[in-house]
Amino acid sequence: MVQHVRAEAPYALGEALVAAGLRLRVCRVWAGDPLPESLAGVEALVVMGGPMAAYSDDGFPTRGAELALLREALAVEVPVLGVGLGARLLAVAAGGVARTGSGSQVGATAAP
Repeated sequence: MVQHVRAEAPYALGEALVAAGLRLRVCRVWAGDPLPESLAGVEALVVMGGPMAAYSDDGFPTRGAELALLREALAVEVPVLGVGLGARLLAVAAGGVARTGSGSQVGATAAP
């Protein structure tokens, strides 16, 4: 699991993955954790959300490596779940585009 910001932690999703028998490794890129260099031995890939833009490297130093991991996952058919930013990165990795929306972004850390 790739975690971009402290507040976008595994929470219930992580608990569900562990309950399903998967070993959870969280790469807290916001804290400097390295991403895996490959997906060898990985059963699934989850890329969480964050305020960064999927279409720009500005302030997002792991974007290129994350796109490479997502492309590898698609190529070798490792199941992938993208949440928020992760879904937009997955779209880009699959050859699509991610654009700035016109509405507000509401995430788990947004105030009501």
